[in-house]
Amino acid sequence: MAIAKMVKISAIVEENNRNRLMKELQSIQKIEVRPINPNQVDGTRPSTSQRLNELDDQLQDVRSAMRFLDSYLKAKGFKEKYMKPLPTMTLEELEQQVSFDEIKSVTQKVWAKKEKLEKIESDLQVINNEADFFSKWQNLHAIPAYHRAPKYTKLYIGTLPQTNDNEYINAVRENKDIIVEEVYQSRDEIGLVIATSLDKSYEVNQFLTQNRFQALDYQFADLPANLLKERHQQAEDLRKEAQAERLSLADFQEEYRVLEMAEEILYALYQRQEATESSMTSDRLFAIEGWVAKDEAPAIIKNVEEALPGQIYISQSDVVEDEMDEVPTKLENPSLIAPFENITKMYGTPKYNGFDPTGSLAPYYWIFFGMMMADLGYGLLLWLGTLIPLKFFTMDQGMKKNIKFFHILSYSVIVWGLMYGSFFGAALPFKLLSPTEDVIAVLGLSFGLGFIQILHGLALHTGLNWKSDKASAIKDGLAWIVMLCGFIIAALGPMVLHQAILQKIGLYMAGVAALVILGIAIIKSKNKAAGFAAGLYDLYGVSGYLGDIVSYSRLMALGISGGSIALAFNILVAYLPPVARFTVGVVLIIALQLFNFGLSLLSAYVHSDRLIFVEFFGKFYEAGGREFAPLKFLDKHVNIK
Repeated sequence: MAIAKMVKISAIVEENNRNRLMKELQSIQKIEVRPINPNQVDGTRPSTSQRLNELDDQLQDVRSAMRFLDSYLKAKGFKEKYMKPLPTMTLEELEQQVSFDEIKSVTQKVWAKKEKLEKIESDLQVINNEADFFSKWQNLHAIPAYHRAPKYTKLYIGTLPQTNDNEYINAVRENKDIIVEEVYQSRDEIGLVIATSLDKSYEVNQFLTQNRFQALDYQFADLPANLLKERHQQAEDLRKEAQAERLSLADFQEEYRVLEMAEEILYALYQRQEATESSMTSDRLFAIEGWVAKDEAPAIIKNVEEALPGQIYISQSDVVEDEMDEVPTKLENPSLIAPFENITKMYGTPKYNGFDPTGSLAPYYWIFFGMMMADLGYGLLLWLGTLIPLKFFTMDQGMKKNIKFFHILSYSVIVWGLMYGSFFGAALPFKLLSPTEDVIAVLGLSFGLGFIQILHGLALHTGLNWKSDKASAIKDGLAWIVMLCGFIIAALGPMVLHQAILQKIGLYMAGVAALVILGIAIIKSKNKAAGFAAGLYDLYGVSGYLGDIVSYSRLMALGISGGSIALAFNILVAYLPPVARFTVGVVLIIALQLFNFGLSLLSAYVHSDRLIFVEFFGKFYEAGGREFAPLKFLDKHVNIK
C-alpha cells in the first residue's frame, strides 16, 4: 500500500543499435523514457519530428478507416467478442503480419468506397431536391419554352407569396384581363399559370410585378410530371447502388483484420519514435534514460544486456532531490486494494514523494458502498454479474480492474443485505438491523462511521505534516482530533455511561484544543491581532465538521430508499390479477428490479466517491503527481509477448 520506489536507468549503445534497444525497451513495457537534459551531455536530439508526424497521420488514417467500417461490418458474436482470447505473438511476428504497402492499399480501398458512397449521397440529394420541385409543379401542362413566340396569348408561369388575408391571389383573381389556373399551394407560396391577351401583356406585366409575382425559372425541356417519374427512377437506382456498396463493405473482414494489425504496428512505432525524441545521439552513440520501479530494475537491466550482449552500457542510479518533481508515480497495492486505485486517480495521482491514500480509503469505500446498496439480492446479482466476466471474458487490464473493483464491493452489499434482512426488497426471516424500524440505531451507526473516518483523515494529516511543520500538524490535525473527541465524550458520556464527570472532561478537552488552535495561530502570525482573528476563524470551522458528520446520513438514507423502492415494485406487481401477475408481472418485476439495481448501483458509487473526496481526502490528501506511463504496446487486438 505505497508508492513504488523508482530508479533511473541510463543506457548507451552505438547508433546502429538504436532500433534494437528501443524495441527491447518497448517489449519490456516497464520503462518510462525520461527526456535527457541536453546541457548535461554532448550530442543532439534525433531529428524525428517529420517521421513522428507521418506515423501519427498514418495511425489516425487507419483508425478513421476502422471507424468507417465499424458501421458496415457484421457485428462479432458475443462469444467471439468477449470470450475468444487474443492471439499472442512477438513484435517481430506482428511486424511481419502486414506491410506498409498493404496498409496503404487497404486504406485507399476503404476511402474509395467511402468517396463513392458520398458521391451517391450527393447525387441523391440533388435528385431529391429536383424531385421536390417537380412534385410541386407536376400539374403544370405547359412550360415556358412552348410560348417563347406567342401570337395571340401571353402565358405567365410562376408564384405569388402566400399571405393570411390572401391579398395577392385575390387581386390576381379579380383582374378581368387575365385567366388564372392554380397549380399548387404551399405554406409560403402559390404556383400559378396566368394567361392574358398579347395586347394586354404590358399592363399585366406591371400588375403582376406590383403583386410580387415571381416568374418560374424553368430550365428543363420536358413537363414536370414526366421528369418527376424520371427522377424517382434515378433515385431508386442510386439507392440500390448505395445498398450494393454497403453490402460489399460488409465483406471487408480481411481488410479490417489488416487494419487491426496496422493499428498495433503503427502505435508501437509511434511510441518508440516519440520516446526516441527524448534521447540524445551523436555520430556514433545513442543514449537514453528512463524511470523504472526499483525492485524491477535488476531484471530489466539483465534482459537488456542479454538482448544486446557486449554492445550496451547500462546502469541504474537513485532518484536525487532535484529530480523529485519529475519522477512519475507508480502505485503498488495488494490485489484486494489495487482496484481501489482508480478512486485515488479519479481525484488525482499522488506525488512521487507523497502519500498513497488507496489503502486508507478502501475499507471505508467498501463499507459505505455496501451500506448504501444493502440488499442481498442485489449483492448476489452484482457478484454473479462480475464473476462471470472475470472468469470467462477476454478483457484488457483496465476493464478487468474495474470489474474486479465491483466484484469486491459485491461482498459488502451481500453482508449489509444480510444485516438489513433485505432480498430484492422482500424481508428475510432474520436481520440484525432494519433501516426503517431501527432508524436511530442506523443513523447513529452512519454518524459513527463518519466520525471515525474524519478522525482518520485528521490523524493522517497530523502524521504527514509532523516532520515538515509540527505547528501546522497540531493546529490543523491533532488539536481537532482532541476537540472532536472531547465533544463526543461530553455529549455521550452522561447518556451512555451515566457518568456526569465525563461531560466536564470532554468539555475541558475541547477547550484546551481550542486554546491550542488559537495560540498557534497567534504565535505563527507576525501581526498578533491578525493571528487572533485567523485563530477564531479556524475555530469557526467546527461548524464545518458538524456538517461533514451530518452528510454521512446519506448512508442510511440511500439504504432506505433502495430497499423501499424495491418493496414498492414488489407490492405493485402483487396487486396484479393472478394471470397477469405470472405472465406480464414476471417480465415487469424483472425490469423494475433491474432498473432499481442500476439506480442503486449508480447512487452508491457516486455518493461513496463524494464521501471519500470531500469528507476524507479534504482533510489530508494533496494530489499533483504524474502517473507512470511506460513505453508499451497497444495490446488491443493482439497480445505481444
